[in-house]
Formats: sequence, C-alpha cells, structure tokens
Amino acid sequence: MNFSYRQMQIVDIPAAFAVRLSTVENAVTLEEMEDDYGVTPQSLSMAMRSHVRGWLCEDSGQVVGFAMGDRLNGEVQVVAVRPEYEGRGIGKNLLTRVQTWLFSESHEEIWLLANPDSNTRAHGFYRKLGWQATGKRRDSDEVMKLRKAVGKPAADSH
Repeated sequence: MNFSYRQMQIVDIPAAFAVRLSTVENAVTLEEMEDDYGVTPQSLSMAMRSHVRGWLCEDSGQVVGFAMGDRLNGEVQVVAVRPEYEGRGIGKNLLTRVQTWLFSESHEEIWLLANPDSNTRAHGFYRKLGWQATGKRRDSDEVMKLRKAVGKPAADSH
C-alpha cells in the first residue's frame, strides 16, 4: 500500500461521496445525505469554494478516506474511511489535518457530531484522541468538543 495525503479539490467530490456511501458504521444513502444533512455534490462544491476544506487519503491513486471541516463554525463535518482500510491510522491522520486547519482559523474549540453508542468504532476513536462529550445532543448524535492545545506547535496542515 502506498498511502498519500493531500487537500481535497472540487474534482474529488465524486470519490469522496463514494467513500462516504461505503462506510458500514453510520451508513447513509445519497438520499439521506441530501434529506437529513442537506449535502449534495452541488452544495459541497459551493461550500468548498467558500468555507469548507477537506483532506483525503489515496492508496495508489484511489481515494480511500477523507475528512472535512467548516471554518465558519469550527465543525469537523465528516471523517470517513473505506471499511477495508479502517485501523491503519488513516482516520486519525485526516482528522488531525482538519483539526490543525480549524485551529489555525482562530477557533479555540472545535466540535463534531458522533454516534453515542459505545459499541461503535467512532465512540472510542474520538475519545482516544482527546475529544470530550459535552452532554448535548443534536437529534440522535452527541456533540463532542476539542480545545486547542496551548503552547503546542501546530502541525503542517497542507
């Protein structure tokens, strides 16, 4: 395997959607993405031209994971990795890139929505990386937050 990471471009949107639709935990259909989250290829393209940035991981040119954040509100919007690539540090690497960027955009605290079920991989994943549950819910998801580490140099986000 030959993993490489880079910032997402508009042309990567179809590949990112394919990755997101391949996930087993927190599975979602294209229709649910539009109806429940208002996310379509067109809306994502517009957001990426304005306030959303993402990074992706490729294995020999094939997109196998991506993560995105919103600089306007400090939200980590998504971290998705193809099931057959889970457990290889891809999600952590992508999440770190989004976190670093959001903190560089003057956010002292960033947030995300996660499945609160302790049997899901995401439950332990975010907590292991320092994310804390706030006790708040948005629909069936829990709101988690991460504060900027004081005195810690920022990693390269490019």
